[in-house]
Amino acid sequence: MEFTEGDIFYTRIENKYHLHKVLKVDRDFGTYHVLGYSPAEHLPDPEKVEALTVFIHHFPIDKNGFENPVLFKKSRVRDEELIGYHEYLRQTQNMDSIIEEATRYFHEGYALTDQKKHEEAIEKYTRAFDLFPTLYEALDNRAFCKMDLGRWKDAIDDFKLSLTIHPYSALAEFSIGECYLKLGDLHSAKQYFNRALAVDPDHQLSKDFLQRLEESSKPKR
Repeated sequence: MEFTEGDIFYTRIENKYHLHKVLKVDRDFGTYHVLGYSPAEHLPDPEKVEALTVFIHHFPIDKNGFENPVLFKKSRVRDEELIGYHEYLRQTQNMDSIIEEATRYFHEGYALTDQKKHEEAIEKYTRAFDLFPTLYEALDNRAFCKMDLGRWKDAIDDFKLSLTIHPYSALAEFSIGECYLKLGDLHSAKQYFNRALAVDPDHQLSKDFLQRLEESSKPKR
């Protein structure tokens, strides 16, 4: 029997039900990546199956490796259920799959940002970065979400971390300056606008903001 991602199925061994959930299907190698629940004496309520205790967060197995599997329920894979699979990818250094997963989270975060669901988007960008720690774009987008939420200091931390990965970013330097401006730290804001111009002398927003700061600092007549 063929299963797809999210399918929950069971086998029966020594009068106990062993339920599993398909996390990923590797069709090239004919492999299921599954999560296993603790064996049960009876089949659970289908609406409560995902509240069962997880026995093992991930193991790969040949798709024909289960004896007489029976589909129990169609479901979806939740992000938190993939922790074991992601750890497996890290340990096996499967970079193609890591990049694919990180990119998926990044695009999901982008879609949530467009919907103004900033907290949910932050979670997606965080998962993307955790999987692929050189994906500075996920940090930048997470920081922009935090700016939209008024979390200026948190956004600064993200942009500064992004700069350790991608140090020549006028966008990150300018955005840190903008955050400091929102915090009322005009000295730091000016410093970072100038840093942005050092990276990109044609960065117009930095020029505009510096001009505004200069004009605001002039004594009024």
